Amino acid sequence: MKLLTFLIITLSTLFGCAENNSDSPNSISEKKTTIPTVDSLPTPVAMSVSSPSYNFPYQLREPNQSFKMPNKLEEISGLCIAPDNKFLYSIQDEKGNVYKIDIASGEVIEKYDFGKNGDYEGIAIYNDTVFVTRSNGTIYEVKNLGKENQDVSNYKTDLKGKNDVEGFCYQPSSNSLLLACKGIPTMGETTEEAANRKFIYRFDLATRKLIPEPLYKITLKKVQQFLKEASYNNELQNFQSYLNQNDSFKFSPSGIAIHPMTNEIYILSSSKKMLLIINEAGDIQYLAKLNKKIHRQPEGIAFTPDGTLFIANEGKGGHGTIHVYKAK
Repeated sequence: MKLLTFLIITLSTLFGCAENNSDSPNSISEKKTTIPTVDSLPTPVAMSVSSPSYNFPYQLREPNQSFKMPNKLEEISGLCIAPDNKFLYSIQDEKGNVYKIDIASGEVIEKYDFGKNGDYEGIAIYNDTVFVTRSNGTIYEVKNLGKENQDVSNYKTDLKGKNDVEGFCYQPSSNSLLLACKGIPTMGETTEEAANRKFIYRFDLATRKLIPEPLYKITLKKVQQFLKEASYNNELQNFQSYLNQNDSFKFSPSGIAIHPMTNEIYILSSSKKMLLIINEAGDIQYLAKLNKKIHRQPEGIAFTPDGTLFIANEGKGGHGTIHVYKAK
């Protein structure tokens, strides 16, 4: 009974921290006191699992900087680094706009229109060209963003609304755009059949075609096997929902990015607030539970060339946020 009480108090401390209620449209703080740090916890509660030899380079409980977005970016749903590496490009769900954000201050500098309103979920950069995807798998190619000669073309893929594309990024090693499906992974499956699988497809930039065979398959079975082989103790109870064969897979991709130094694929799940990392071969390296007080609804993820990590969150009725993590 004493052990149970201790665990309840510990978890309450981790997830019950008060939020910053500043009304300023953009605010920056170095290691905010409203975000729980490892030192502030009464005991180190394990919230992640990794393969035995894997060293995760970020402290997810303690962002180095946090930016509050203005109201127009409450539903920030995609993130990438601009070609000059000094700005972020972001999109707002349901709006055909690209927002330019200063990575040093978090201030929105400019807004560019590229299309009509729609369910836009991801944004990526290839050379100087911007690509945006809708949840139905349609990809928009925006050349000369924000200039007088801006040109927009689109590509319809075999993916549909029921596949619910949310993750989107450029992968240099395959010269492709990756599309991570939150919904049904393939066209022929029912919701029940697809419950325990999530697929990532690639759009080949050489041919401007979607490759029918998934590049990566993330399954409940793979996660279960990873948890059995990984080094962990208390972590098991944090991921218990993945271990029930009769339960649906709780991981639903909402954002994806490629680490610039390791080429690992970082995949967010807004559902259950998770971060999953796989290598280029598709092997799981790391699985973490994000603090829901820091990450209300993680939807966008991006890296600068030096490995600095950015995670964007929808506001869910409040302000959208972008949190910045420097490698350890």
